[in-house]
Amino acid sequence: MNAAALRVVPVRTAGDLRRFIDLPWRLYAGDPCWVPPLKAQVRGAVEKKHPFYANGAADRELFLAWRGTRVAGRIAAITNRAYNAYHGDRSGFFGFFECEDDPEAVTALVAAAAAWVKERGCDTLVGPVNPSTNYEAGLLVRGFDTPPTVMMTYNPPRYGELLEATGLAKAKDLFAYASPVHAKSLERLEKFADRTRRREPDLVIRPVNLKEFASEVQIIRDIYNRAWEKNWGFVPVSEAEFDFLAKDLKPLVDPPLLRIGFVAGDPAGFLLAIPDANPALAVLNGSMANPIRLLRAMLIGRRRVGLRLITMGVKEEYRLRGIEGVMFYEGLKAALDRGYSTCEYSWILEDNELAKRTVRLMDAEQTKTYRIYSKSL
Repeated sequence: MNAAALRVVPVRTAGDLRRFIDLPWRLYAGDPCWVPPLKAQVRGAVEKKHPFYANGAADRELFLAWRGTRVAGRIAAITNRAYNAYHGDRSGFFGFFECEDDPEAVTALVAAAAAWVKERGCDTLVGPVNPSTNYEAGLLVRGFDTPPTVMMTYNPPRYGELLEATGLAKAKDLFAYASPVHAKSLERLEKFADRTRRREPDLVIRPVNLKEFASEVQIIRDIYNRAWEKNWGFVPVSEAEFDFLAKDLKPLVDPPLLRIGFVAGDPAGFLLAIPDANPALAVLNGSMANPIRLLRAMLIGRRRVGLRLITMGVKEEYRLRGIEGVMFYEGLKAALDRGYSTCEYSWILEDNELAKRTVRLMDAEQTKTYRIYSKSL
């Protein structure tokens, strides 16, 4: 038990916001698997000017746990009115959780988040999401021996035990699979893709055109909101929020790895894989201000090693016609042609059997598990 008294208080000052953002640098010091995020991106995700919070669609409160004069932990309490309206639900969320190995502090942080969302009409606490499933989601519970890929979470093994001690229980697991990028997988998919093309003569799959970025984003947003509309945890993304997400991702996009499918000219599906930028982010250590680190990161970023396949979806009316397999084939061929050697497929819902079978065609094996927790209030 820590000697200093514990208090949990909302973030109210610029200094406290800086402490909220900076805490992981102390907690993960010396951990070779932790990849420091860009502090500016973390700040952007929690500031209320982010389009996630626009027009009352969501709200949040940030809390710090103090042990005397030391910050011991942090948490964000989040209400997502757009999610609850879409699902007819009354869920509240928590995210951006970090804490010392201090059960009392963890219990107090979760209690503060639970009380805050309950006061706003929520009957369940769900998380972690940073700040929703359209961003970073889940607590790592398996696969601590390697760093995460870009836009995936990482935490010490102890976090799961600490959160479960507060009454949080598993709601859903999210899986990450990984495989080498090799021609053997391409051969398996080629015959399947050829059959689909013969059966679907109006199917066209092409890479994204970054010169027409704004119009391409609108096409992809339409597919995204239609293809995932029945998925667990999904909430439609507004135009402003999707534009924000797209601008964040644009510097990472390697155009041949973002494929859009059309059937008789109608947008039907898309596949998005991006280079794993985390080795470069690790060098930057949270800031792009240091020119030497920036140069090293740029040099690392030129090496085509790892990919993360973030998402692949097809509108309901075009499913079970083989379009998914053709997009996988073309994406894999582009990855081979461009010299990538590994790919992580993340995340995949634990009960999405079709997606799990598909990635196993690429000899993918499950490497990490991320958990979303919940508890009734």
